[in-house]
Order: sequence, then C-alpha cells, then structure tokens
Amino acid sequence: MAKAQKYSDADFARFESPGPAYNRNAARKIEEVPPLRRPSGKPDMHLVQKKKKTAAEAKREMQLASRKAAKILAISIFLLSMLAALLYSRLRVDELTREVNTVTSRLTEAQGENVRLSMKLDSMISLEHVEEYAENTLGMTKVEGYQMEYIDLSGSDKVVLSGDKTLSADNETSLIEKLKAYLNVE
Repeated sequence: MAKAQKYSDADFARFESPGPAYNRNAARKIEEVPPLRRPSGKPDMHLVQKKKKTAAEAKREMQLASRKAAKILAISIFLLSMLAALLYSRLRVDELTREVNTVTSRLTEAQGENVRLSMKLDSMISLEHVEEYAENTLGMTKVEGYQMEYIDLSGSDKVVLSGDKTLSADNETSLIEKLKAYLNVE
C-alpha cells in the first residue's frame, strides 16, 4: 500500500500574497502578455442613433402595451377573486364545523336524556306495577282455570258451500263432479 503524502498534490501558492518571495520563485516566472492595443486610427466605436418611429408604429406599440397591461390586470383580478373564494370557502368550512360540533354535543345530551327516560319508563312499566294497577285501580282479577275455554281444531276439514252442500276430504269425487256440484249451486 502506498504511503499517502500529506499536501503533496495540493498547490497552496494561489493563497499566498505576492511579496518579495513570490518573484524569486522560478515556478512563478511567467511572462506577462502585453495588453492589446488598438490601431492608432479611428476607434471601432461609433454612436448608434435610434430610428425615429412613425405615428403608426408608435400607435401600434401603445396598443400592444395597453393589451399587455389589460392582460396583467385581468390575470391579477382573476387571482384575487380566486384568493377571495378560497378564503370564503375556508371561512364557511369553519362555520359549518362549529355548527356540526354544536349539534353533535346536543345530540349526545339528547341521547343521554333518552337513556335516562327509557330507564325511568322501564321501571314504571314493570310487570309488578302493571298487575298492581290492574287489581287496585281497575278492579281486575287474575283468570281462573274454569274461565278458560279451549277450541279443538283436530277435526277433519270441510268446505261448506251455499245451499248447505258440503265438500269434504273424505269424499273421493272426481274433479268433474266437483265442478258440476259447484255450477249447480249457482
């Protein structure tokens, strides 16, 4: 591995001030190039005069300038109106957010009140309270076994037609006979 030489490749001479040692350095002996000299004749410079504008050119230039100013004004008005619309929409969103928060808090209060009233109603409509009210206030009594009447629905099905004619499931008749019986009734 090669040894790294510290500062060997760096040239710090450009940071030195040109002093007496500067001129004695052989590496610094650079010939100075003499400044360029112009021929002693006429100088290359000449005065350029602006061409006079005609009335039509001046009018056209004024129209272009006024169009440019109108465009800038229209764009400025458009941007300002967009900024105003943005500010208004933000303001409206803030108002609606406050309104939603107010309504949400009122809804939470109403839900709490609903729970409280539901519990109160449940306690008032318990089975014991209903029985007590029915017996004491309305004078009702509990039903006894002899007061109940049962209906027996286990018998066979019958269809009773007008004219006291019956059709039963026990009677195996054909469809044509049933139709004749139905038509004879009318």
